[in-house]
Amino acid sequence: MKTTIIFLSLCLLTGCYEKKPATVGGITVPVELLKKADELAFDYTGHLAKALAKESEALKSLLLFSRKLEDKPIADQHSCVLRDLLAKTGDIFFAETISSLTDGEKNDAWPALEDGAARLLRTTAPLSWKALQPAGSVKEFQGLYVFNAEMSTFRDCSMPEAIYYAVDETGDIEKDYRRLLRAGYPGQAIYAELKGYQTDYFGSRTLPSNFAGYFIVTEIIELEEKNYRNTCIPYDYWALGTEPFWAAQISSKEAVIEFKEAESGGTRMFAYAKPIEEDTATIYTAINQDTGDNIRITVKETPCSDGMSDVQYNYSVSLAVNGKNFSGCALSFEEREGKVKGQ
Repeated sequence: MKTTIIFLSLCLLTGCYEKKPATVGGITVPVELLKKADELAFDYTGHLAKALAKESEALKSLLLFSRKLEDKPIADQHSCVLRDLLAKTGDIFFAETISSLTDGEKNDAWPALEDGAARLLRTTAPLSWKALQPAGSVKEFQGLYVFNAEMSTFRDCSMPEAIYYAVDETGDIEKDYRRLLRAGYPGQAIYAELKGYQTDYFGSRTLPSNFAGYFIVTEIIELEEKNYRNTCIPYDYWALGTEPFWAAQISSKEAVIEFKEAESGGTRMFAYAKPIEEDTATIYTAINQDTGDNIRITVKETPCSDGMSDVQYNYSVSLAVNGKNFSGCALSFEEREGKVKGQ
């Protein structure tokens, strides 16, 4: 009998009894999550019980416990518990508690509520989703927008060197983008006038190290295909021609050379390369390694007329794409303002 008591005591001290999942108010807490909470001296089930009774401080503690979980499988288990808790206690209770958090705390709590969820928090708990958003002053912006299913980007006219991770909260940009660029190339930009705000974080998204922040789109004012009149990112030259109609943009700032012929409807893209100065001409050459397309553009500082209007240009252009020749006129970005006002 004495030996049995000693054995049981040793078991209690050494943990020879296997830990089992806990169920609190109908919410199951997995073993791995319980063990991690024990390691961190965090009373997980106690806080969960209090949160189910709608004690805000307990919910806040659970939300901020996310900061301590570096192991993703365990973090995902914690996320599942939080979403079950949200379903039981309601959107209003969560939103009121979240509103008391600092921006830094919201930044930590938001991914824990969204990671691995089948439905977005915006749909399942709109009040909580709204409360989690960082404070931002909505303003009007003009810039270049690139839609991508994985990560869209925005370049603000007032800060052309900065790239922002764009989040479209209107849900409408994708269809307009595809309508404008029916035969566009991946990563092609459009001109956009938008309402929104800039922030350092947004949900469970990860910000690339070379990005300036997030740009949250709250309203679309205008979306247009990019042209020499509307683009605000400085370019080297914008060339135009008729018979047939064509246009080409040469831009070191965007690191791109684009060529579009009206008959084909599509835009060919080339990586920007520094030009060669040859006598009185500036020559740009490039090859698209993916498509095999090649381009050569020769710009000369000689007066030029497009033959369609009274506008006079200071540069003439001869251009060859895959051996097909084009000729026309060009203007620099610095000249653009005067040309636009004159038309």
